[in-house]
Amino acid sequence: MNEINNREPIQIEVTGPFAFKLKLDTTNFGAYQRQGIVENVKVPKPVSFHSLAQSISNPVASSKDGMLETPDWRYFGRSEQLHIAFRAVHAFRSKHGRYPEFADQDEVLSMAKEINEKCKATEGDFSVEEIDEDVVKKTAAFATCSISGQAAFFGGIIAQEIVKFTGKYMPLKQWLHYDIFESLPEGEVDRTPMNCRYDDQIKMYGREVQEKLMKVKTFMVGAGALGCEYIKAFALMGLGCGEGGHVSVTDNDNIEVSNLNRQFLFRQNNVGKSKSETACRIAKGMNNALNVKDYMTRVGADTEAVFNDPFWENLDFIVNAVDNIHARLYVDQRCVWYEKPLLESGTLGTKANQQMIVPHKTQCYGDSQDPPEESIPMCTLRNFPN
Repeated sequence: MNEINNREPIQIEVTGPFAFKLKLDTTNFGAYQRQGIVENVKVPKPVSFHSLAQSISNPVASSKDGMLETPDWRYFGRSEQLHIAFRAVHAFRSKHGRYPEFADQDEVLSMAKEINEKCKATEGDFSVEEIDEDVVKKTAAFATCSISGQAAFFGGIIAQEIVKFTGKYMPLKQWLHYDIFESLPEGEVDRTPMNCRYDDQIKMYGREVQEKLMKVKTFMVGAGALGCEYIKAFALMGLGCGEGGHVSVTDNDNIEVSNLNRQFLFRQNNVGKSKSETACRIAKGMNNALNVKDYMTRVGADTEAVFNDPFWENLDFIVNAVDNIHARLYVDQRCVWYEKPLLESGTLGTKANQQMIVPHKTQCYGDSQDPPEESIPMCTLRNFPN
C-alpha cells in the first residue's frame, strides 16, 4: 500500500499479537499488495499536570478520567472521602502547628464538614455529598503514625512512578489515596504508648498485638530480594524481638554483584559473603533487640537432620522467600505436616504475589497449580550489566 510509505508515523490500534489496524482513512488508498516491513515508532506524548493548589481544591478535574484513582473497588468512593479528610488534617496542622491525635478527632471532623460545605458553595471545587465520619476520624486518629509495612508499600508505588518518568509508561494522574483501615482491631484496645520505637504500631493496633509480635518464633526460607524486605520489616516491627521470640533465616547462596540492584541490604563489600548471615547481621543493626539466627543450609529432604521435628514444632509461622517452585512445595509440605501457617510470596520484575496459608482454614500452596517454569529466572542470569 504505497500511500503509507515514507510518511509521518501513523497511529495504530493493536488487534492481536500479530495484527494491527491503521487509525487512518484509507478509502482513497490503493489496494494492499503483500507483506512489507513495519517499524514501531514511539512518539512522545505531552502530559500536563495541574498545580498542587489547583488539584487539592479539585482533584477530579486534575485526574485522567475525571475521577480519583480507586485502588480497592470494595470501597468505591473512599478516595473522595480520604481527600476531604486529608484536607482537614492539613487544616488542623496549619492551625495548631502539629498533626492531630486521638483526642482531636472531633475537631478534625468539624473542619472536614466545614471544608466540604465551602467547596459545595464554590463553583469548580470538589466536594462529597456527605462526609463519612468514620473515615475522617480514623485519618485524624493515626495522622502521626508511620508503620513500616505501609511505608514500604508506598515506596514501591513511588519506585514505579520513577520508572514511568523515564518515558515508557503513563504516570498516575494525579492522586492515589490508599488506606488499610480494615486491618485495625475491632472494639476497644489498650493504645497507651510505651515510649518505645513501636509506639506508632501500639497506637494503631494496641499493646496486646505488639506483645504477640515480639514473642513470635518464625522461620524464613530465603534471603534474596524478598528476604531482605521481610527481615527489615521484622526488625522494624519488633517481630521476634521480645523474650521467647526469635527469627531463623536460611539461605545457602552467597551474594553476587548481580544481586545488588534489588537485594537492598547488601553492598559491594558484601559480595562473596553468605546472604543469610549478612542479612541477619544488618537487620540486627537496625534493631539490636532482634533475636535472629542464620543458617547456610538448603531446606530439603536431605537436611531434615538440621531442620528436624523439634525445630518445626517450636515455630509459630513460616515465611517463604524462595525463587523456585520445588522449594516452595517442600516447605508447604512441612507446614501441612506440622500444621503451621505459611506466608507464601514471590516476585518477577514488577509483578508479585502473596498467599497467606492457614491450617484448616485455607488451601495450602500445593492445592493450586502454578504454571511451569519456562526458563531460568531473570534474577539468576549472570549477564551484567543488563
